[in-house]
Amino acid sequence: MDINNSTSYQNLMRSLGSQNVTATDTEQAASASQKADYSSVDTDRVSVSLRAEKLSRISSEFFSGTINSQQIPDLVNRLYEDGFLTNDDYRDLGGDAQSVSAITEAAGFLSQFVMGEAVDGDSEAARSLINVIEVIDGIDQTSSALGRRKETEAYEFVANYTDLLEEAGAPASVIDGFKNVMDVLGALDAVRKTEQSTGALTSYASVQEAYDDLFKNS
Repeated sequence: MDINNSTSYQNLMRSLGSQNVTATDTEQAASASQKADYSSVDTDRVSVSLRAEKLSRISSEFFSGTINSQQIPDLVNRLYEDGFLTNDDYRDLGGDAQSVSAITEAAGFLSQFVMGEAVDGDSEAARSLINVIEVIDGIDQTSSALGRRKETEAYEFVANYTDLLEEAGAPASVIDGFKNVMDVLGALDAVRKTEQSTGALTSYASVQEAYDDLFKNS
């Protein structure tokens, strides 16, 4: 069924528009690769660059032809994970924010934080947050010495950054968001250590299970 003129689709487009997403942003990232690679992001305007790269991948995946009703749930979930939808937007479009995994919640929070221009002009923080995003995007990748170093650096940055935000009196929602990111990275570290000793490959499911055991069910 073609739903391009349906209420759900129009609401979805309005939600995107509320995030100040423009056609120019997408055009700037037309050559972005399908797999996330933020190494070339302009740290002076990281919000625009990251938004453009994410939109380019979403456009390639969902809007290469006529979108149909079966694709809407996946599109909504993807927009939420990439930080284009708030919890309220997500619920309005039929999503269940209570059932979202900690990993998806962390990824969406980081993207919203960066795309909200919170670190534009702060090159050090921008590079570090991009590293954290890459680490979470690569949870299911095979471990390597370089990857483990990036994961350690990501955890240390988030821990220190959270302390700075608390000292600066940042909103509780922001502090909670970063603490959740820190917990996800802690769960990832635990699973990576198990991977080294048992050979069991790390996956999103195994990290979520470790997160539940370490933080949610404790």
